[in-house]
This record gives sequence, structure tokens and C-alpha cells, in this order.
Amino acid sequence: MLIALDLDGTVWDHLDISSLYPPFRRVGPFTIIDSRGSAVNLRPHVRDFLLWARENGHILATLSWNDFDVAYQALKTFEIESYFHYLAIEPHPRKDKMLYKLLRQIKEEKGVEIEPKDIVYVDDRDIHIKEIRENIGTVRFIQFGKDVKCFLELVELLSPSRRSLSSRQL
Repeated sequence: MLIALDLDGTVWDHLDISSLYPPFRRVGPFTIIDSRGSAVNLRPHVRDFLLWARENGHILATLSWNDFDVAYQALKTFEIESYFHYLAIEPHPRKDKMLYKLLRQIKEEKGVEIEPKDIVYVDDRDIHIKEIRENIGTVRFIQFGKDVKCFLELVELLSPSRRSLSSRQL
């Protein structure tokens, strides 16, 4: 399964990491600040979720509308960039196009064609769903903050025995 995670408002609490000013500095286990002192907090249990996903054979990717360099620096400062197999981070809102490119890249590199039904997309907002449905197909969408409140709930939701419960299909 491919798990595509939004960053802003989902992996961390800041809603626009691209508006911040690197370099970032770690000030706590779950907090970084930019060069002007703006704080960004990693969501609780993100690392646990990422580790669980990798250990269970899932392909992990970001799917983020951001400046790549700024978002990557934040991922690196939080020390979570290495959990992701792919970083789909582009400075435009067309997550359907990012996902399409990601699927092509996975097919080219791994020889694996991932069907829409085998994609889980997690985002705090549902504004990209329509375009993803129209251009990719019916992926499993989980809205962070609504369908799940924390990443431990996401582990429970995606565990094999609970796979079909509590999420919305596109």
C-alpha cells in the first residue's frame, strides 16, 4: 500500500511551512523553530506511525503543496525525512498531478503499478479530493483531525483487521 501524507496541518501543526525562514533549529523532541523564532510542532506519534508503516511494508510518501527546500529542511530537522521512500513536494496545489508523477516514478523504479484502491491519502483538508478522484481514481482518503485525531488512531485504522472501517472512499 502507498501511504501519501500531507505535511502542513497533518504531519506538523504549522499550516504553511513555506512561509517560514530556515535554517530550522530543534528546540525539543517535537519542536523546531525557524531563524525568526516561529515554532513548528510535530504531531504526536508521527515517528511511531512512520516506523509502523515501514515495518509493515508500506510505501511512504509526502504529498505536499510547499517549497521543496523549506519543507525538506523541516523534515530533516525533525529527523523524519529518512522514513519516506518518496518526497512529492511541489509549489502548487495540484496534488493529483504530484500523485500521478509519484505513481509513474514508482512504476519506473520498482516495476510496481499501484492501483488507486491501494493508495491511502492523509490530509487535514479535503480540497484536493475531487481532482484526485477525477484524475487518479478512487483512493482511500483519511482526513486528519476529522476521521482520526492522532497518528496512533491511523495505525489502528490501517491495521489489516480494521482496513475497511472508519475511512471515506473517494
